[in-house]
Amino acid sequence: MHWVNSWLWGITGLVPPFCVEVILRDTSRYYLQSVLDHDKQTDTGVIRIWDLRAFTDADLEDLKARLNDIRDRSQLSPAEKVHPRLDWANVYLHTDDVAYCIEWHDRLWPQEERPQIGFR
Repeated sequence: MHWVNSWLWGITGLVPPFCVEVILRDTSRYYLQSVLDHDKQTDTGVIRIWDLRAFTDADLEDLKARLNDIRDRSQLSPAEKVHPRLDWANVYLHTDDVAYCIEWHDRLWPQEERPQIGFR
């Protein structure tokens, strides 16, 4: 399996908004909320994304400010508790649909799942 997909399907738990961006081959871009399921036989899966379509620029700034107050991933659910307009959607895809992922810095990644950065 392509290493990007291998990494993506291995993600567990809730991912804060703006921390993992999934870009599909058709250039669609989504912020990952969680990985729900993956079938290795058919190379298909379901990811849950943060739905930010109803957000204005002011809402986005408010969401970012609210995220600064979150200290634990368990506080990301339910979504409307984080921000009244925050919602999610499911994306059903084939692994070939994923062009690449961007893992933005996230202070809330569980310590044991953080990638090693820098020199030892």
